[in-house]
Amino acid sequence: MKAPWFIRFLFAAIFLSLAQSPHANPSFQQTGHKLVMSNGNVRLEYDLSAGTTDFYWNNAKKISAFYSAITFNTGHVKGISYTSWNYSVAASNQVIVTATGTNLPVMKQYFTLDQPDSFLIRVEAIGSHLKANWMGPLVVDAAGGVTLGVTNDNRALVVPFDNDGFVRYDAMPINNSATSYEVGAFYDNTSRNGLVVGSVTHDTWKTGIFFAGTNNGLEVLNVFGGATNSADVSPHGFVSGDTISSPTIFAGFGNDWRVTMQHFAVENTNFAPRLPWTNGVPFGWNSWGVLQKKINYTSAIAVSDYFFTNLMPANFENDGTVYINLDAFWDNNFSSAQLQDFVNHCHAHGQKAGVYWGPFAWFGSAARAANSFVEGTTNMWHYSDILLRDDNGNFQKRDGGLAIDPTHPGARTRNHYYINLFTNYGFDFVKIDFLSHGALEGKHYDPAVTTGIQAYNQGMQFLLDEINGRMFISESIAPLFPYQYSHSRRIACDAQGSRITDTEYTMNAVSYGWWLDGLYEFNDPDLMVFGHGIDTNEAQSRLICGAVTGVLLNGDDLTSVSGQTGAHTFLTNAAINAVARSAKTFMPVEANTGSRAANLFVRNDNGSWCIAIFNYDSTVTNQMVDFSRAGLPDGKYIVTNLWGGTVSTNNGSMAVQLAAKQARIFRLVKVR
Repeated sequence: MKAPWFIRFLFAAIFLSLAQSPHANPSFQQTGHKLVMSNGNVRLEYDLSAGTTDFYWNNAKKISAFYSAITFNTGHVKGISYTSWNYSVAASNQVIVTATGTNLPVMKQYFTLDQPDSFLIRVEAIGSHLKANWMGPLVVDAAGGVTLGVTNDNRALVVPFDNDGFVRYDAMPINNSATSYEVGAFYDNTSRNGLVVGSVTHDTWKTGIFFAGTNNGLEVLNVFGGATNSADVSPHGFVSGDTISSPTIFAGFGNDWRVTMQHFAVENTNFAPRLPWTNGVPFGWNSWGVLQKKINYTSAIAVSDYFFTNLMPANFENDGTVYINLDAFWDNNFSSAQLQDFVNHCHAHGQKAGVYWGPFAWFGSAARAANSFVEGTTNMWHYSDILLRDDNGNFQKRDGGLAIDPTHPGARTRNHYYINLFTNYGFDFVKIDFLSHGALEGKHYDPAVTTGIQAYNQGMQFLLDEINGRMFISESIAPLFPYQYSHSRRIACDAQGSRITDTEYTMNAVSYGWWLDGLYEFNDPDLMVFGHGIDTNEAQSRLICGAVTGVLLNGDDLTSVSGQTGAHTFLTNAAINAVARSAKTFMPVEANTGSRAANLFVRNDNGSWCIAIFNYDSTVTNQMVDFSRAGLPDGKYIVTNLWGGTVSTNNGSMAVQLAAKQARIFRLVKVR
């Protein structure tokens, strides 16, 4: 069982406090024209005659001469274009450098040194009626501007903005150029030394990490607020005022970039705590696996009964319950009385009932929008009133659905209507989908909202307030950030087919997004389907994918013999279910697979270790697992295959043969 969030938070806080206590008092000193800021392994040298900063980690220069820059509506201004720089110590761990110049807004850079291996930076502009839609706290544009100090297998990790359209993470060779969203990493896979940069505030800006690599380093690195993604048809909105501020940017370096990435997640939660959940990770079922549009009252009741009679007594449950969730088309196929009876039926079995909702997308046609009233608004608003428009006044469409403006009062009334409906029925779980529609740039009803992320935050906070702790909140298609409005997020796009291609696609996101379990309580790998002609090895791989990731939801048609047989065969393995109940996502051992998934994953289980190995190919493969490379202490281990229960003793390594499309998961206990 996963420990309550407050206990885990307390232990994490104690650990971080103990780990960082020797570096609790950063040092700020000026020598000549250099301001030296240091804490632990971090040293920043600010040139007060040029407006540039060098970043040293462990006395080795990693970033040279970075500066801040802003694109105003009147033009682009670089921090190095100013003529005077002065600093003040604002707090025990923060320095503000103020730049002034003729006919230029005042530029302030806020440096915070609160961790021994990273620093934070934010840029602010002060003037009269300022407007900007690009603010870059950390800008590098010189050959050799970023160096890792090693040249073995240097990589640049590109992180997608959201999980729509079957996008993938890409750990590409560093000698490339691309834009990552919200966070990026630059590392040598062999030594694992690496740099992580990204935003830790997500209230106003979409953050981009644009880079251009050459000679195993970077000659361009722009970490900036003002990015747009492929779904945006309008440019990033302008932020206006006499004082305007960028996102706060994290920059950290470490011996193991994977650990630095986890530190990045922790730093985010210092600004916006994640949404707590005191119960265990959901085990259960969702209708979008096989039944999909055919879901109805009879089949939903049959699923509840099959779980109660066959699966819950056979170990497929968590905290004594499971979630039986209706997905899309419940509104077409259930009467009001049937919905209430379904919820009551689940509760009578000690189960939780779930439902589905898309708060920011409408799947009607543009032609019908002017004649379709918005639910719950007593015919006050038509859909044409609440749909988001681009700069040319056109509706915006994505995935077949028209985007709704989250700031419109009609949209809020609509969402109030449905959340009230769900909670009145007694639903315990809501899957909210197509959320990226709410983060699109465009013209919003609320004049104070000028960016897509501002609108998204407003809409998501409204939903969170309406739910008021009464339901588990599961995000489906959604931006990676902000994260504080839901308990889980699907780590990739649709993967309910359970073919090995679905598993490999999901594991690509696990390979490079495992650290998201530091932001969301649980990562969600989507549904597992085991019957209906699914190959046995593919089914086994899908189960292990679920256990390695987090949420464990089946999607079989449990009114059929095939679905029942597959579900019972693969959902009742007590050892694998125990791994899944811990709900801590496994970490990749290697991270040099480009846009493909890694095949070897590891997790420390408080004294024992779990290792999962995947074969995504159609031929037999042999995998040698080096315990040291996987992070295990030296010594002899008792190794248990959690699927078959076979036991061996290994010292330093183990050889594993995998059949085509097969995965295996092992628990390793060190011999005392």
